[in-house]
Amino acid sequence: MSTVVERLINLLAYLVDSPRPVTAERIRNTVAGYENLSDQAFHRKFERDKASLRELGIELEQEATDAWEVEWGYVVPESNYRTIEPGLTDEERTALALAVHMVRSGGWPSGANCLLKLGGARLTDTDTPVGADLGLGSQHLGLIFQAVLERRRILCGYRGRPRTLCTYAMHHRRGRWYFAGVEPEQADTIRTYRLDRAEQLELVGEPDAFPRPEGYGARDILSSLPWEQREPQRSLIECDPEIAWWVENRFPDARAVGITEAGGTILEVPFVNDSLLDTVIHLDDGAVILEPPELRAAMVRRLEAGR
Repeated sequence: MSTVVERLINLLAYLVDSPRPVTAERIRNTVAGYENLSDQAFHRKFERDKASLRELGIELEQEATDAWEVEWGYVVPESNYRTIEPGLTDEERTALALAVHMVRSGGWPSGANCLLKLGGARLTDTDTPVGADLGLGSQHLGLIFQAVLERRRILCGYRGRPRTLCTYAMHHRRGRWYFAGVEPEQADTIRTYRLDRAEQLELVGEPDAFPRPEGYGARDILSSLPWEQREPQRSLIECDPEIAWWVENRFPDARAVGITEAGGTILEVPFVNDSLLDTVIHLDDGAVILEPPELRAAMVRRLEAGR
């Protein structure tokens, strides 16, 4: 199947890029997948491929290759493969770009090329994904969400011992998922747990198994995380203008404070630990830490260790 798909893509790309109709003989001698075939075998395979493209809504049409109509070739009309302009506003394209590059669940973002077709643009000129990596523990997100939504208990292993938890809320922060709740025998103590540290999670019992504290939500999880209780420090980061807006969206308290002679944007970004380094590293050459010196030195050490 993969060979067939590859051949169809090669055929379609060749016809789309060709400025003039292409004869069957030229297709046979040029497109990978048709080589070393007898006349009869090529004819059967080519007809099957045309039928496959037709089922996908792409009809190959024939046009004369010259004014005398002596020779005929195949073309793909633009109406058969071009998408309709959706008419997105700049704000809508920005929102799509942010969604594509910020969220990736355990792998590389899959929507960047689709974004280009909709009139958007990549955030960087590299293939390095930027944004929050949701891979850690992401295979359990559906289970945690169901537990919070239905108020069902979770059985899991955490820090070396089995636990039964009544889950109240979940939240993503700084590249990790957290969920909060109580153990039935300690119902007056709400604790926060890192999802990637939980093992062998499973739902137990029936829905509506416990009451959730009124008004309890993600903000309460944030207030219990250790770095949220520390006083933020100030950093200065020089960013390429094309990605400065993304950094400002990634860090709501960030703000532009200047422009460099080379046209780069200087952002003031509050931070409480070196997790800021992960974001800057993902931006590759698009961002450089200017201040404070100790954070810049930590970045240098991190990069040298990764060589």
